[in-house]
Amino acid sequence: MTRLEKQIIDTWLINHRTNLMLIEELTQEALDYTTSKRGGGTIGHQLAHMYNVRLWKLEKYDKKLVLDLKAITAKEPKTTSMLKDCHIISAERVAVALEAGLKDDAAIKGFKRGVVPLLGYFISHEAHHRGNILLTLKICGFKINDKLQYNIWDWNNI
Repeated sequence: MTRLEKQIIDTWLINHRTNLMLIEELTQEALDYTTSKRGGGTIGHQLAHMYNVRLWKLEKYDKKLVLDLKAITAKEPKTTSMLKDCHIISAERVAVALEAGLKDDAAIKGFKRGVVPLLGYFISHEAHHRGNILLTLKICGFKINDKLQYNIWDWNNI
């Protein structure tokens, strides 16, 4: 693997570790926080959605990568440990897909622009939800500690 290819995989894994930092700071109660007047869009749902999008993209790329995984349904109870486990396994599988795409230097099935745009898509999507989750936590009165608030930006040490 070239240095640049390693940086691409590392960038994905740093993004993933920022998600884990967030999940690890959440309480079970916080998973039910929402700013929606209709009750949707809870923090738990957003974290499940992030996992589901990974799963769906991987499924289009190579179904074998996700044969043992399933989407999280809206009605399914969400726990921090379950969400953490889902994020860990799916992040590993995304890394496998990115690495394979880099080796082949080919378009990613289901994402014709290639590996780097796919990485950008994943990070943009997940950063959007992390920001939304942090805002929801603040609005709902959750005390966000300095470690979480500032360390998610310290990519040299994540």
